[in-house]
Amino acid sequence: MNEYRKLRENYFGLALPDTIDVDFDTELVSNVILALKLGKAPDIDRLTSEHLLLSHPILQVIISKTFRLILNTKFIPTGFKRS
Repeated sequence: MNEYRKLRENYFGLALPDTIDVDFDTELVSNVILALKLGKAPDIDRLTSEHLLLSHPILQVIISKTFRLILNTKFIPTGFKRS
């Protein structure tokens, strides 16, 4: 039981600790989108990597702002929990 408590003490699960400095800027999102492999199966909403690659550049800004908002509020939208 003591070993469990010791391991649990440093476990954060899905929530990020306040000491980690993570920033989702537009450049990071752009680089990730450019690195996506083509021809893969769509997700649950039928989106593919091609949708992201061929989308308007404003989408990268929206994605980065969305992830920053998630980190700041520590709230994950229900739709993000589907797979």
